[in-house]
Amino acid sequence: MLKKSILAAAGAGTAIALISACGTATDDAPPQVPPSASAAANPEPATPAAAGQVELGTRDTALGTVLTDGDGLTLYRFDEDTPGSIRCTGPCAEIWPPSLGAPRPDATLAARTGATTRPDGTEQITYDGHPLYRFAKDTAPGQTGGDGVKGTWHVVTVDSAHG
Repeated sequence: MLKKSILAAAGAGTAIALISACGTATDDAPPQVPPSASAAANPEPATPAAAGQVELGTRDTALGTVLTDGDGLTLYRFDEDTPGSIRCTGPCAEIWPPSLGAPRPDATLAARTGATTRPDGTEQITYDGHPLYRFAKDTAPGQTGGDGVKGTWHVVTVDSAHG
């Protein structure tokens, strides 16, 4: 009987640890914000990008003008990333999928975009040197539900006059 209790306690502890590890990046996620009226009224059409390239653009949201991928989804930066060091890998990258490929920005964004190499050897798009990510819970253009998660995830805002 004691053996069963010990095994049950160990199994419960393992389950709690696994659930905690997967959920840490999204526990404090604010509610998703629907696209702003101006974004809905003026959607930017996506055009097909060349193979391996990711189209970048902008969209007006309640948080301001944010950087978006070719599907119109909001892009984010992670405070724990530093130049030459990408910290969001493994389970983190499942919740915060990296924006992979070569950037294909519009003319106003071109000077501020680039790419960096992830630990697995893939290329990740950068803006002002910050690696870019999507938030898995943002499922439609204009949503900004990942902004402020854990105090380390932020939408990438763009000054529309200067890119």
